[in-house]
Amino acid sequence: MVAHPELVAGEGRACTELMRAMAGRAAVKTGAEAVFVAIVPEQGLGVALKVVDGGTRGSEAAITALMVHLGLLEKDHPVAMKYLSGPLTNWRGMKTGELRRSRGFP
Repeated sequence: MVAHPELVAGEGRACTELMRAMAGRAAVKTGAEAVFVAIVPEQGLGVALKVVDGGTRGSEAAITALMVHLGLLEKDHPVAMKYLSGPLTNWRGMKTGELRRSRGFP
């Protein structure tokens, strides 16, 4: 998975982008209804999360925040910034809101 992350979920998908950004330190994979799992061999950890409302945006933010918390991804890395902050746009490209970290996030 970490050797060829583009084969896991495809270009532009959180799984692929996060694995590339972490340079093989963790394997992550999304599932149906906002489930995400991660394997972190160097720490002997497995992570599984589920966002109850089934929202992909929430699960992508949660797994990214966990990878930052575990020290696998810098919080200011462009991929982390993509999933943790920034503008929200509609299908026409118009800004409709923004993602912001909570005060408790490092």
